[in-house]
Amino acid sequence: MRTLIAAFAVAIPCLAAPAQAHGWFSEKSDPVFGWPCCGGHDCAPVKLSSRNIKAEKDGFHIRLSLEETRAINPQSEAPIDGIVTYDRVQPSETDEWAICIMPSNRGTRSAGVFCLFAPPDM
Repeated sequence: MRTLIAAFAVAIPCLAAPAQAHGWFSEKSDPVFGWPCCGGHDCAPVKLSSRNIKAEKDGFHIRLSLEETRAINPQSEAPIDGIVTYDRVQPSETDEWAICIMPSNRGTRSAGVFCLFAPPDM
């Protein structure tokens, strides 16, 4: 019985770890389309620079290489080059940029970005 209790005690934190890593993303959805932001492996904080994000008239133009997209979502199949309209941008809870991306579907205007979180100073 002690072995079973010990195994259960070890398993609980392992099961909870992914939820904690994506906890605040999991509670969010796209404000325009209502899509849930996180499936457990498709969102991450990112360091964006003028090389890969630019504020334009219609929204933020995001450009990420395939390697950069795979750092966010390991199942990514293509780079990102698209616009996320301003009405879809949400405040980040960590004061840094964060992004959620689909593994494919790069043919859309947003190029597979389904949630974008901006720091408050943006």
